[in-house]
Amino acid sequence: MSLSLNTFQTTNSRVDVTYKLTGQPEPVQLSGVVVRPGTPFNNGTIVITTHTLPHSTKGIVLAIDIQALKELELVHFEAKYSVDLTEQRMLANGFQSWSQAREMDQNDKIPSIRSSIAWYTQYNLQGDYDFFPHSGEKGQIHSSSYTHFRDIHNVLRFFGSISESLGYTYFKSDYNNNILSVYKDVFGKTIAPNQTLELIRIFIGESNQEGALWDMYGAFFEDKRCLKGNTAQRHVNGWTSWYNYYGDVSEEIVFENVDALVKHKYPINVFQIDDGFQTAIGDWLSINKKFPSGMKSVASKIKGAGFMAGLWLAPYAVGFNSNVAKKHPDWLIQDPITKKPVVAGPNWGGFYALDMYHPQAREYLREVFHVVLEDWGFDMVKLDFLFAAAMIPRLGKSRGEIMWDAMEQIRELVGPDKLILGCGVPLAAAWRKVDYCRIGSDVSPWWEDTKLKLLHVRERVSTANSLVSTLSRWAMSDRMFGNDPDVMILRNKKNKLKPSERYTLCVLNNILGALVFSSDNVGDYGKDEHLLYAATFPKVVAHVESVIEFRPEMFLVHFTVANKGGEPRHYTTISNMTGESQTCYLPPSDDETHLYFATNDSMHMTKPDKREPLFYHPSSRFTLEEHETKTFLHIPPPSPENNGKVTLMGSTSHIVPGAEVELLDLAPDGSVQIKFRKENQRQRKVYICLGNQYFATRAAPSACKVNGVMVPVEIHPISGNGEGRTETEVAVAVVEA
Repeated sequence: MSLSLNTFQTTNSRVDVTYKLTGQPEPVQLSGVVVRPGTPFNNGTIVITTHTLPHSTKGIVLAIDIQALKELELVHFEAKYSVDLTEQRMLANGFQSWSQAREMDQNDKIPSIRSSIAWYTQYNLQGDYDFFPHSGEKGQIHSSSYTHFRDIHNVLRFFGSISESLGYTYFKSDYNNNILSVYKDVFGKTIAPNQTLELIRIFIGESNQEGALWDMYGAFFEDKRCLKGNTAQRHVNGWTSWYNYYGDVSEEIVFENVDALVKHKYPINVFQIDDGFQTAIGDWLSINKKFPSGMKSVASKIKGAGFMAGLWLAPYAVGFNSNVAKKHPDWLIQDPITKKPVVAGPNWGGFYALDMYHPQAREYLREVFHVVLEDWGFDMVKLDFLFAAAMIPRLGKSRGEIMWDAMEQIRELVGPDKLILGCGVPLAAAWRKVDYCRIGSDVSPWWEDTKLKLLHVRERVSTANSLVSTLSRWAMSDRMFGNDPDVMILRNKKNKLKPSERYTLCVLNNILGALVFSSDNVGDYGKDEHLLYAATFPKVVAHVESVIEFRPEMFLVHFTVANKGGEPRHYTTISNMTGESQTCYLPPSDDETHLYFATNDSMHMTKPDKREPLFYHPSSRFTLEEHETKTFLHIPPPSPENNGKVTLMGSTSHIVPGAEVELLDLAPDGSVQIKFRKENQRQRKVYICLGNQYFATRAAPSACKVNGVMVPVEIHPISGNGEGRTETEVAVAVVEA
């Protein structure tokens, strides 16, 4: 059977369920129970029913309910469906923010971390390796909370859980046997007699528009964000201390970087202090002596510069040597077998998990947030290592249920008027509760950690690892929260990334992210570093239409950016994530595309590579070197409507050509008026064309009046012979400001 909506409206579920009855030591295990739509399964202890609900012409909701006739505790639940997975690529969404997400197929596998490595590194604690089986078998793929299947025509079948409040949901594909399973992590969940759980609720949709599917899916989740809805205000840039100073951040460093940003007129929105201001993890109100003026004074300095002030916390983490751990051991989650505190991770020498249900621990967090947000005056909190709240099931609740409660608690404690940046969190629990959320691993000042990649650590710190998740989770942004793809690292100091890799990180994060940080000290920048960083202002607000991996590790991004009048400019970004050069072909011409203007990593610099073509014919061939990215502005076809208008042909002063232009129009006297966005303060170069004078002749006008000043017209070759076009040239007026 196919993955169509009709299949799931009529097909049977084959259910495996295991549960424990009160007073009986051995669990009851049922395998392959056939549950037909509208016909309940009843064995005198549990009743299982399945049905579907219409949602729209492009979607349904698949429902599976469990009723307990006696008190019981669930151990395992999985519903299986026979489907045809041939030539389908499955989105494998990792467990939490840092866990890799990417599309996979029948030739891929997801191994677990080896037990010896897990014992030595404790990296397993950051993921789901200890409670969800990773088969490591070829053709067996799983995805957390949601997935999609992409066929060869780029039609998507989307599956998204809307019952994560009862437990983590996994979608499992066995390509070898054409089986799709819905697995629910129910371990530890108790059900009272005659209680019915709406255990499985899955939105299933079908479309070739991924964004439209996420629009429908997002509507199932209550919007509790400070910034509600899909708003351009959510798109901001900022500075964070972590990726340059790490735990060595100090008041002196903070003030130095604030002053440098002001001096060089970088209009960032958020300035965030990361880990290092506190004396110990968990002792959030005990301030390190590196901040002698106190955090209220530091926040005032930041806000006085015109920035929002952000502060990092890990509310559910408690360091081994913290005062909280020493004085309040009852606030820590206890292992029910060993009666010792549960270890949540190896960071900072090891940390425990705070018990969010303990009344005094909860009041401590309430005090922390009140002091940070009201007394000190911070505008945003970055809340990290949130997965620690749900390390084990307890109190009759599953892990996922506890995680859901933890994120509900966070929003309630922070309040409705302050911004939250979530991190290290299973994403579904954060949807529409936090304003921003990390959607990839930490980036690094190097491309890849090959050792941890070979050890199957999906949460590894790695620029390549982070970017793959950024490219795979793009559709969450704005709909569920603003995506935080992590920082861009543009500096020369303490950075092993090549120029092309820095540019790729910069471009993809800005296009696909809503919150884009840097940690560079701009006071240390040379001229080229300044030019590239300045080319990211203003923060581009991209409406992403699609992201497609058109061959292994080669990605094509289609997006639009609205001009001041609301009219969209069309763009295509192509990224080579492979380790070798790749031959690529531009998309064909269409109603919006007659030519392409191309960017590259050197064009924003003092010495651009003049061998690189600026203009291309559609369908033309070009080369991307390893880890290189190019963004192409679509130049519309000549038409009668263009007469009396001015067309943007390209620019070198923004990573998304034209995003720095506020106004481009013709004055009544026929001259051009151009106005730039105030956020863009760098040297500018913009190419324009009057009317339909796209293709040059040597009789083309030699100058054009812009803002009352005559500017030169240049003749540029158009590269490529796509669609059978011959060698031609284009005449563009060049505006420099």
